Amino acid sequence: MRLAVELWAVVIVAMAIVMIARYPIAFEVSEDYLDDMKKAGEDVPFSATALAVVVTVLSIAVITAITALVLKFTWDGRNWARQTLGVFSAFLAVQLVFGVISLFITTDGNDGATVPAWATIFVIIGGVAAIGALVALMHRDTTVFCRDVAAWRSGNRQNGGVR
Repeated sequence: MRLAVELWAVVIVAMAIVMIARYPIAFEVSEDYLDDMKKAGEDVPFSATALAVVVTVLSIAVITAITALVLKFTWDGRNWARQTLGVFSAFLAVQLVFGVISLFITTDGNDGATVPAWATIFVIIGGVAAIGALVALMHRDTTVFCRDVAAWRSGNRQNGGVR
């Protein structure tokens, strides 16, 4: 279980770096949104930069908080949290596959902001760590750990409740 939690710490850091690297895309979307507001005659109380920074920071904070909460429940031996974290890991593994495929796809037109190529390194690092976490989470020992902790929580203990 410890290995899975440590690998997920790597995943969280790597994905936060990827989200920061995607700032140019958030900025472009913010500019388009604010331009549409101006065309509609509405007041625009903030700049595109401020909106993009807030969206990026809030996205990182929310995703990190949700993942940390599921990690805490996993560490406490909750089987549903272990399986949820396994689904998150599988999702990132699929994202890794598409990230690697995107390295070999070129486009002729540059219609807008793109993610820098160096960000793909962190997608790969996070994806590989997620695959390792998936293997650790779905291992028989973590299943036994979650079952034993559930028995301890329910009071069906052997050896006098020593954990």
